[in-house]
Amino acid sequence: MTARTLVNTISLSRLPIALAFVVTFKPIETLYYLSALLCLAAIITDIADGYLARKLKVASVHGRQWDSLGDKAFYIAIIISFVDNGLLSPLIGWGLLVREIALYITRVLYIEKMPKLEMIRPYTNWHGYFMYMTIILGFISMYGTIYSTGLNVFILIQICAMISLTFGVASIAKFLSFK
Repeated sequence: MTARTLVNTISLSRLPIALAFVVTFKPIETLYYLSALLCLAAIITDIADGYLARKLKVASVHGRQWDSLGDKAFYIAIIISFVDNGLLSPLIGWGLLVREIALYITRVLYIEKMPKLEMIRPYTNWHGYFMYMTIILGFISMYGTIYSTGLNVFILIQICAMISLTFGVASIAKFLSFK
């Protein structure tokens, strides 16, 4: 196996990890912990593929695309699972998914603006930070459901997801505004 194939395989491993997450993120103790391990595996593979690509000197545009596919597969799995378990409003979930589709379409339609992509990094970073908070709160809420702790963070999940969506849409608007 070549170094590039290894790195791309690690990136693409997030696809089956994402599918397994959708199946396991349920209010059942064993499945909850398994879904947490899957989430950890997704994070580790996301860090590992980039690190290895740089270390093995095989970083490429195609590799970044495979990494992005793996990231988005897991992102979609989170949204589907949260909506399915009543942790995220279907409307907000829909908005987050449409934002991802719109992001890729605008990057394809306006490829000439790609050199300016780094200029929207603050927006995409804040989108990510609030999505991480949404995920953490979702796990806290699921824990509360399993162990009947009375933790009710539903409104906080919605707020974090809406802020994430706002920064996500702003990143697209900013990208489109470039001349």
